[in-house]
Amino acid sequence: MIGPFDVMEHGRMAVVVDPTGAVFSLWQPRSHIGAQVVNEPGAFCWNELYTTDPKRAADFYSGLFGWKREARHMNFGDYVIFEQGGTMMAGMMQIPKEWGPIPSHWLVYFAVDDCDGAVDRARRLAANVTVAPMDIETVGRFAMLTDPQRAAFAVIKLKTA
Repeated sequence: MIGPFDVMEHGRMAVVVDPTGAVFSLWQPRSHIGAQVVNEPGAFCWNELYTTDPKRAADFYSGLFGWKREARHMNFGDYVIFEQGGTMMAGMMQIPKEWGPIPSHWLVYFAVDDCDGAVDRARRLAANVTVAPMDIETVGRFAMLTDPQRAAFAVIKLKTA
């Protein structure tokens, strides 16, 4: 979509569309290396790809980033975990037909101390709840929302060991 360009002295980036239509950006760090705080309340903690063609998307991201992939069979279908160097990088699933004509897209998850409380605060700030808070066994409690400008995101209270 947008070829490589400099972001002052901070880094270099490009905006790309994968073969299934999901948009994402690439970042080459210079003075700003990127996120330094992750997996803590208020910070990024997970990326998830919802796609119309999981095989094509998995082949693309594995080829581009060298990610290994492992399919886990869930009650809603296969959920793919992408890993690099033994670290989970992202998840991926096919867009369910029940969702209607939704294009392929990435969804960012933010960690929170209290999923239900974060959803209540987001509603008061004019967010729309698209998936009400629910539990994922062994992972945590999450919800999906859109902000007042309709940008989608998710919040999750991660289970601790």
